[in-house]
Amino acid sequence: MEKVIPAVERLKREEGEILLVTHHNPDGDGIGSMLALYRFLKKKGKNVRMAMKDDTPHIYDFLPDVDKIEKLPINHQFSLAVILDAAGMYRADAPVYAKEHLRIDHHIGGVFESINDYVDPYAASTTVVVGRILKAWDEECIDKEIATCLYTGLLTDTGSFKHNNVNEEAFEFAKYLTSKGVDPSRVASMVFERNRPAVIHLLNRVLGTLQMDYEGRIASLVVRREFLQSTGALEEDTEGFVNFARSIEGVEVAFIMIQKEDLKTWRVSLRGKGRINVQIIAKKFGGGGHRDAAGCRIEGDEDTVRNKLIQAIKEEIQKQTGEKITV
Repeated sequence: MEKVIPAVERLKREEGEILLVTHHNPDGDGIGSMLALYRFLKKKGKNVRMAMKDDTPHIYDFLPDVDKIEKLPINHQFSLAVILDAAGMYRADAPVYAKEHLRIDHHIGGVFESINDYVDPYAASTTVVVGRILKAWDEECIDKEIATCLYTGLLTDTGSFKHNNVNEEAFEFAKYLTSKGVDPSRVASMVFERNRPAVIHLLNRVLGTLQMDYEGRIASLVVRREFLQSTGALEEDTEGFVNFARSIEGVEVAFIMIQKEDLKTWRVSLRGKGRINVQIIAKKFGGGGHRDAAGCRIEGDEDTVRNKLIQAIKEEIQKQTGEKITV
């Protein structure tokens, strides 16, 4: 029996202007999903554009058509707007004007945008979901450039195939994309091995803030605004820093707090190692994500925010393990 994906049929029917968007502070999965779908829809003769609130991190500037991504908001009403790799259109963090919305994602929960939404929380990345859409529509249209965008999202959202969202489909999809011409070594090099000296200087400052709590089971890092100013690094350059804290032996939950421009808001990224579901912790502060990788925003001074997070993590460890907190 032929598999019918409502999102495919909805995109096929659209004859008007389509806008593709992803979440603010974009990552490889959001950008890769958007670029892959953009190139595919262009091949199908659709009138499609892309936009997001923030600039593209330079580590993704090698991806095809990245220079065609516009900045939100766009003062124009589109026929259809598609939000990729986000819990809802609100995650674009800027107005999006369209007659109809559609969500393509792999996050748990979120906003129901349309009866045609395609959300699978068991998919390793949103690019996996997009890949299903493209294969169901017209597999022959998936070229090397589209495959490279899809692979970039898969590689980054699985933590180079280290996170517990990796499953059989993820490896099968990686194999399929390499058959389409993807060079895994080149993608990994472009994403992970192009740090500017300023990034290393920033990392040096951030690692100096390392704090261990709850008998070494919680590790935290802080990125103060002054660090960015003194090193000349950008906020986007902090991508992956939290993994240094996560990599410490004995750590079950790690987080990094990044101070925003207003100096009173902190963007928090949480990472787990499989035992503790950090998505539940992020949700307590209005955020979300996955079991091993989640995020949120919290207002307050540095010590207050860090203490709130540590307390929430301790409580969640107690709930999820049945242990008694004594530290």
